[in-house]
Amino acid sequence: MLLTIAWAGSLYLGRCDLRAGPNGTIVAKDKTLGVFNCKYDLKKTGVTTDSATKEGSWAMALSSLLYLVIQIPAFMGDTKDPAIARAAFYLSLAGLAMYIVYQIKSPDLQRKKMERAHNHSLRVSAVGELARLASIQGNTLLNPDFSLNREAANELFRSFDMDGNRTLDASEVKGLIRGLFWNVKGLDYNETDSFMNLFQELDEDGSGTVDLAEFTGCLDKWVSAKMRDLATQLPPRTAFMNAPIEGQEEGASLLTDEEANESQGADENDDDDEEPLTPRQIYTRAALKLLAGTTLIILFADPMVDAVSAFAKATTLPAFFVSFVITPFASNASELVSSLTFAAKKRKKNISLTYSQVYGAVTMNNTMCFSVFMALVAFRGIEWTFSAEVTVTLLAIWALSAVVTQSHTFQLWLVYPVMAMYPTSILLVAYFKYVLGWQ
Repeated sequence: MLLTIAWAGSLYLGRCDLRAGPNGTIVAKDKTLGVFNCKYDLKKTGVTTDSATKEGSWAMALSSLLYLVIQIPAFMGDTKDPAIARAAFYLSLAGLAMYIVYQIKSPDLQRKKMERAHNHSLRVSAVGELARLASIQGNTLLNPDFSLNREAANELFRSFDMDGNRTLDASEVKGLIRGLFWNVKGLDYNETDSFMNLFQELDEDGSGTVDLAEFTGCLDKWVSAKMRDLATQLPPRTAFMNAPIEGQEEGASLLTDEEANESQGADENDDDDEEPLTPRQIYTRAALKLLAGTTLIILFADPMVDAVSAFAKATTLPAFFVSFVITPFASNASELVSSLTFAAKKRKKNISLTYSQVYGAVTMNNTMCFSVFMALVAFRGIEWTFSAEVTVTLLAIWALSAVVTQSHTFQLWLVYPVMAMYPTSILLVAYFKYVLGWQ
């Protein structure tokens, strides 16, 4: 399910217009779709991932080879050999350890999440600074209904348009970004990823310049993001107040000065209570959260199995249908929803995060989950009767790996064969088990 519906659905929701890239390649242009009237064109739209995502697909493909340790002897008629099962158990544990070391040495998935949070923080900081600049000009950035004040936004745009040609060129945009983030520590303005992400977000059409419509449109999104952020973090009365940023002068509130002063004391007290965590505190907190999550899984895993069984009995659906259609969605719902949500952002970093998550989940299934399964087989003397399931699993992994390990860009037409793999896999399992009699 992860390799078919999640992957293909993410490609469909995350597709953008494809354009010529370096060295004769084609790449997806972030947040552009249908510019050339090809919104559903199978070859002119698609997604582009980064190099780290491709490495994750290789890890997924290599980890799938662990199944062969138990499956090859099973094909030869040896379906109940504890020694073979123990070997598969130890090797899968070793594979899990290697994957953990790989993630620690090359933590690209975590880096992407941190980068996403950092960029969100920059946008929130930018709104506060723009509100301060607007107040200096005698304007308020927001209307009473918390929508963007277009007149104030137009005045801000004119103040950054140094040559008065109604567009911001590269140097003016660079000055704009410097002006908005002068108080942000650690932000380098020499073409770093953070700087380029901000530049590309302002320059929506990729022309190299920013016009008034692009400026106000981007600012509108930043304001909306800040409002959502504050609404979920602050009490109702102060939900739409401008959050203070380091080094910011007073008077940058998004509401009135009176409302800002009413809650300023409480906000300052909250800031005083916050202290940066030490590395030991971070490790301790992470370990406790992992322990808590594992405990929840232990507590609810068995009730979930009972619920699925009760569902099968109540609906009188065949056990095969429940096992291969209902259960995958129930057990992988979080990965499916988060993958589709990330992909819908239509940006390279989001689709890279989406596919990294999918490949990572499959790799964990191939190592950690498989090791638990093999421990049961080895130490409880269970006969191996899962040749049909394993064969189809390997075919699905290898079929997709043959595509995703060869390129960074995937065209829209891949949605159809990849999506078709899901019902095809179910039919193949049924064919192997009930027609050929595989055990």
